[in-house]
Amino acid sequence: MLKTLKISFVLLPMSVLLVVGVYIYSLWASDRQMKAELPVEAVDVMMRDLLSFHKKRGGFPKDLKEMESVVWERKEKRHYSEDKRGITHRNYYYLYTRIDHHHFTLWAIPVGRVRDDAATIFLESTSKTFRKWKGAALSIDQIGNINLRPSERLLTTLGLAKQ
Repeated sequence: MLKTLKISFVLLPMSVLLVVGVYIYSLWASDRQMKAELPVEAVDVMMRDLLSFHKKRGGFPKDLKEMESVVWERKEKRHYSEDKRGITHRNYYYLYTRIDHHHFTLWAIPVGRVRDDAATIFLESTSKTFRKWKGAALSIDQIGNINLRPSERLLTTLGLAKQ
């Protein structure tokens, strides 16, 4: 009996440490998963890269794939849309449209499970000026009917405010 009591004094602290360790790990893993699902917008970085491309080549690219090897490093894991004008990065979908060699528009639309907590951004830019609108996340129906070069009235209707 005394021998089994000694074993339980050893096993009890070990099991308590194991339970506490598993609990701490589960908190850490759920926090990491939640942070991975949050949309992180990078419109300013995209604009900087597009302006850098314009400076190097004298015009904006016809699609985002053209940015590789000029401004961006080549990567196999970039997920472009079929027409190479859209890219998904950190739970944001960026839709780029070149109007002419010195004028483009860029939509930044949050995607994923927690998309409602992030903002939709529309950017219209030339090589010298830019205009930016920001608002709540668009609904799925609104995303399907998105206009690539919307008027200010349409942007206001969608709930975006000029910045």
